[in-house]
Amino acid sequence: MEDCLLMNDLLLRPSPSDSDAAQPVTADEPPDAAARTLLAGQYRRVTDHYTTGTAILTALHAVIGPLSERASFAQRRNREHRYRMAALRLVVSIVNHQAALEGVEPNGLFRELYPDRKHFDLPLFEVQALHGAWQRHQKGVRMAVLGHAVHPYYGTYAPSRTSHLELFGTWLSQYAGARSYGVDVGTGCGVLAFMMAKAGFERVTATDNNPNAVESVRRDVARLQAANTIEPVCADLLEAIEDRPDVIVFNPPWVRGTADDVLDQALCFQDGLFERFFDHAAERLGPEGRLVIVFSTIIRLVQPEVSHPIDAELEGDRFRLVQRLQRKVKPARGPDGSKRRTREKVEVWELARAGG
Repeated sequence: MEDCLLMNDLLLRPSPSDSDAAQPVTADEPPDAAARTLLAGQYRRVTDHYTTGTAILTALHAVIGPLSERASFAQRRNREHRYRMAALRLVVSIVNHQAALEGVEPNGLFRELYPDRKHFDLPLFEVQALHGAWQRHQKGVRMAVLGHAVHPYYGTYAPSRTSHLELFGTWLSQYAGARSYGVDVGTGCGVLAFMMAKAGFERVTATDNNPNAVESVRRDVARLQAANTIEPVCADLLEAIEDRPDVIVFNPPWVRGTADDVLDQALCFQDGLFERFFDHAAERLGPEGRLVIVFSTIIRLVQPEVSHPIDAELEGDRFRLVQRLQRKVKPARGPDGSKRRTREKVEVWELARAGG
């Protein structure tokens, strides 16, 4: 498994642009005028400086226009999609594993993800994402709940908030059951798996259907020399699990929606995800085991019309609720620095077999 993950053709990466007819754009063209050509469906290639491209992307936001404070979740998602589709038409040439623009720092991901490609185009939007991902992977992101950093690889979700992680830590500290074997489903950058290992689980399998996430955890396991405790596996949900786990942990997406990219898959779930997860868990959870779902009340706040996936499962006869922990989400700061109040709470749902 580890050897195959090192093969570059298995890792997810931004697709080169189909932009042969892209017209060049430089700082001589007003950014808002260039942004309108993107919205009109034209491809443009930045040929002089990185700041030319960033000015056009900034102007694109302004040309599309802001949303009102009362815009719905669906309206916000639609605006994000419109911006993304237009931004993907602004491309940059990649030559010999570097962006052919002044003002762009070297990025090792071009060589890792495109080892055999010498000259191709990528959207500047994706070049920015690759740059940020390379910086995070190199420098690491410190997680207070672990006491050390993780190093998310490109295309791997890393939490920017910690309230749900802290609440899971609270649950771990009070859990009195067996700690022989645990599974972290949809592991992302592996924070919950590392928390379980730190809490004394003898063996943890970290699964994800995103090969980049599995590669990310594999590298951190090697970096932290935790190879005897955590095994990253590329698989859908619990398909690769044959043993009976004492604890199955799942931090799923918290709202229903369509994923525009691989990171969106960690934020938005589609119909059928929870049904498949509970089917897998019902087949594999040990008789005294616990199913732990890290979730949020945000779905009730922004999508009250969506059937709550955990409540829906508990209406059946497979699992029962042992307890549900909740904690208020820390207020986020707006662009002006002020704290934004929210009614959202993070949750940890602890479930057991209905007859256990």
